Amino acid sequence: MAVATYGSENAHTLSSTRGNALQRPFQIVVMAADFLLILLSYAAGASLYGAAVASPDSASVGAGLFVGVVFVAVAYFRDVYATHRLLNVVWQLRKAVLIWLTSLTILAVAAFLLKSTDNLSRGTVIVFAVIGGVGLISLRFVWQAVFGTSFARSRLVDRKVILLSLKPLDFTSSRFKDLRRNGFDVMRHFVLGAERDDGHWERQIRDVIRQSRSADVDEYLLAIDWNELPMLRKLSPYLRAVPQPIRLLPDDSVADLVARPFLPVSGTVAVEIQRPPLTILERFQKRCLDVGVAVFALVMLTPLLLTVALLIKLDSPGAVIFRQSRRGFNGRPFEIWKFRSMTVCENGETIAQATKRDARVTKIGRFLRMTSIDELPQLWNVLRGDMSLVGPRPHALAHDNYYDELISKYVYRHHMKPGLTGWAQVNGFRGETPTIDLMEKRVEYDVWYVSNWSIWLDLKIMARTASAVMFQEAY
Repeated sequence: MAVATYGSENAHTLSSTRGNALQRPFQIVVMAADFLLILLSYAAGASLYGAAVASPDSASVGAGLFVGVVFVAVAYFRDVYATHRLLNVVWQLRKAVLIWLTSLTILAVAAFLLKSTDNLSRGTVIVFAVIGGVGLISLRFVWQAVFGTSFARSRLVDRKVILLSLKPLDFTSSRFKDLRRNGFDVMRHFVLGAERDDGHWERQIRDVIRQSRSADVDEYLLAIDWNELPMLRKLSPYLRAVPQPIRLLPDDSVADLVARPFLPVSGTVAVEIQRPPLTILERFQKRCLDVGVAVFALVMLTPLLLTVALLIKLDSPGAVIFRQSRRGFNGRPFEIWKFRSMTVCENGETIAQATKRDARVTKIGRFLRMTSIDELPQLWNVLRGDMSLVGPRPHALAHDNYYDELISKYVYRHHMKPGLTGWAQVNGFRGETPTIDLMEKRVEYDVWYVSNWSIWLDLKIMARTASAVMFQEAY
């Protein structure tokens, strides 16, 4: 059995003992800091709101105490205070905001059920919610800085682990490069090898336990590749002799599978290979955002829209609005609206993409395409429900038919309503795609968006689009 040892065993054992002794007090410090911050936030909220309305809030800090206890309790049971978790600032921020909103909701429900809403100042609670939320978010960055030091990692965050595998491993791969960064201290690596007889793995596991016992490890990691999964079932009974938790460290293929949602079905599970269309709530969120922004934009941009229409009419003969057939959600056809920017209005089986310095582009059209103003009439498509503000950009039917035959994942673009802007566009794939490679890259971004949609992602794309439009190149 091959064994790889990392560092001095005595040094690791001493570090582990000292780390375990210090981790619990520091967890208590982090929990106490959250609780104290929430109490201070409530006191500050009451004082600020009282000063603003010239009527000091005489209510006790009972609401602050209640929210503080709920927040810390929920966060504790959600493993937020695990020291190795404090290094993951994105995870911490997401959990802190979610638990904070949950705690405030529980406060509101409790006040309603206890009929004590009259004793609870709504203004104070609103100010308290803002101050407390900002404070908890800021505190996460503080813990990231504190626990990110090498001193803290070696004494507080590290989890001493034994690594098991069925073959030698490449420790330069992505599967292992983040282990140390995220608090995993691989003390030893044991290569179990292939099973030669019924007692072979049992003898190896006993050897692992004997050699690892003195290291005082926290857990074991089992590195398994996709082609080794059948061996995992055979190995599992022998691993039961190990008293510590054992976690799977899969390769990319297995990691992708276990990261997907699953549905329990009696004694087995059904793994989601492809996410379904948006839920009713998600569609409602997206539609509210679409209608709200589209109505506001059309009202505010009416003078600009009328001016552009007049300039197009004066610049060249033809209709102001260019209409073309496109495919929307589930491949349903619709008619897209754009300001006419070219001397032609193609809508047939063969359509040539516009290129830079294209002679068909009018003088005013070049400016409209550079600034994306030609896309503004699609706000009407958004109001009608044919399109969304954010989604895969719709292509002409001729291009859909062409690329659908060449790119296997192209059809996934129709799992979501097309948008005025999209994830591909804010990542540099806007406008002309003269080669198959460029279109494949655009489709890759579109498919990722469909699979990872959230309302926050839409807001992020809209913000990046607004800033990027200012730096577009002319065609």
